Amino acid sequence: MTPRPCSATEAVLRALSIVGKGGQYILGTGDYAPTPRADLPWTERAGQIGSDCAGFAISWCYRLPRHRPGFNVGPWSSVVDDINCNSAIEDADHAGDLFERVYTPFPGALLMYPTFHIAGVPAPFIGHVVIVTSVARCSEWDTANPDYGLLDVAECHGPNGHTPGVVASTGAGFQRHAKTWPKPEHTTRMLRVKA
Repeated sequence: MTPRPCSATEAVLRALSIVGKGGQYILGTGDYAPTPRADLPWTERAGQIGSDCAGFAISWCYRLPRHRPGFNVGPWSSVVDDINCNSAIEDADHAGDLFERVYTPFPGALLMYPTFHIAGVPAPFIGHVVIVTSVARCSEWDTANPDYGLLDVAECHGPNGHTPGVVASTGAGFQRHAKTWPKPEHTTRMLRVKA
């Protein structure tokens, strides 16, 4: 049986418990894989230990192992059997096994945009995800023109080697991303993790 996520409330508590407490960002690392000695998001890849945004905000905060056989399988899929920004968005838009789109923020919501490619540019634009920790500064929410900067978040962000691994921030970066990349296939989404 594939594990189901913890509640949004627990995910936020987990996120806040690790803010500013060591670790580093390493793209392609991070998971929910507790050992008898530690329950931390940091994993090893090519000799480096860290977490990336999805390993932290989705997998570790929500207690979801990153490798999930059978997840996001379908003709729409760009990533199967693993949880990352693209597979979470694709799941929300199709099968709805773990994720669904939401349009009003709440503690535990995930803000994310996918990894995407632009014709003529050799390297992809890497996706990003954060977990909303508070909506206390947001008295109103305009779904047609959302102000992500009003949201408090916890995030693990690059570049590789950035420390501490997880920081408290706001969603302002998602505001800038949405203005730079307004096409639906590039822009910010807000997802709920289905318990």
